[in-house]
Amino acid sequence: MPISTSTQPSPGPASAGTQFPPITRDHILNCSYDSWFPKYRASCIKSRIIPLSPEFIEYIREDGIVLGDDDGTESEDDEWEPVTTSMRPPVEEAATDSGSDSDEDEPPRLPPNQRFPELHQSIKNKIAELGGAVAPKLNWTAPKDAAWISPHQNTIKCTSPNDIYLLLKSSNFITYDLEHAFDDCTPTSNSSTNTPSFKPVLVLRSYFNPHTAMEFRCFVKHRNLIAISQRDLNFFEFLKSLRSDIVARISQLFNNKLRYTFPDNNFVFDVYIPEGEDEPLSRARLIDINAWAPHTDSLLFDWKELLDMEVPGPVLGVVGGEEEGVDGNGAETDETSSDEEDDDDDFVPELRLIEEEDPAAFNFSSPQYSAHKLPKDVVDASLAGEGGMREFAQKWREMVDYRENVANWEMNDKE
Repeated sequence: MPISTSTQPSPGPASAGTQFPPITRDHILNCSYDSWFPKYRASCIKSRIIPLSPEFIEYIREDGIVLGDDDGTESEDDEWEPVTTSMRPPVEEAATDSGSDSDEDEPPRLPPNQRFPELHQSIKNKIAELGGAVAPKLNWTAPKDAAWISPHQNTIKCTSPNDIYLLLKSSNFITYDLEHAFDDCTPTSNSSTNTPSFKPVLVLRSYFNPHTAMEFRCFVKHRNLIAISQRDLNFFEFLKSLRSDIVARISQLFNNKLRYTFPDNNFVFDVYIPEGEDEPLSRARLIDINAWAPHTDSLLFDWKELLDMEVPGPVLGVVGGEEEGVDGNGAETDETSSDEEDDDDDFVPELRLIEEEDPAAFNFSSPQYSAHKLPKDVVDASLAGEGGMREFAQKWREMVDYRENVANWEMNDKE
């Protein structure tokens, strides 16, 4: 599994001098998908949550890519193909390669369908339940940085367990969930007694193609919605005319569903607003809840201005426990709230959109998540197994030696 060069998956962390309130382990756990999804199910995308076994976590952390050998279906997208149809080195190769004694003694690793068969089958079943195509993530993070290796046209769409394994094992963001989620937490007096332990889960959400212009990040301080930022940092002219509708839809979701039910006073949530049938916009859908913490990207805002922003009517403490319109099991009830109901005269959030002349709208730098990608030659070598990696390393060494020799010849000629 690739080693992350940063403990933060977001590209825009807070500056070093920014002072945050203490970040507790409880706050991070409250933002875990399995913690909040049952409560807000009616406002979310259809999802399934699968607890992960220690064997699965060990598999994700291992180097190399070994995929299941029971997947008889071919991908509907044929633009990308691995170098070899088998993700494991052939038995004869392992026996004849002249490696170290430890390499020869190491037994070939089993494919996932043999290593954790029940979990593998459960993933298959959940994919089928969700219509045959899903978007995976762990407790907090989706493997968006690994979309480049996906067989489904640079997306995180998955139609089989192997698609999911390939994304998870190729992602640096997943390393964050498993290794660094609690790095910045402040210990509390009840940390060791009352705080539940971290239980990794695999979240499968029904896959759809969103219009990225309609994705927004929303900032909540003292239970007041104070700021909304466009997530796709490109200029979309049509958003100008939708400003008031965007704020209204997000405020409706926040006031009616989240404000008095989420355990923490400060948090960040992401929404998607689809196109409406009789109105310009439909109701906002809750996509994720993120920690009020430096590793959460503040996008078009600066964390310092958010932290310094005055809230005229701060609300502290947990007022309610269930989402309106949802019963204790997460099912929708007949009770619905009108658009005007519970629209308190609170702090009006500022909506920031990319403007036409904004430098961010003309970003000609490297593609998103490019810092987390590997050269295709390296990926192909990994897919070919240990022998492929040794061959790649040997060719790389020969290429470096050749370049060094050429440089030495050029220096000698100048002398």
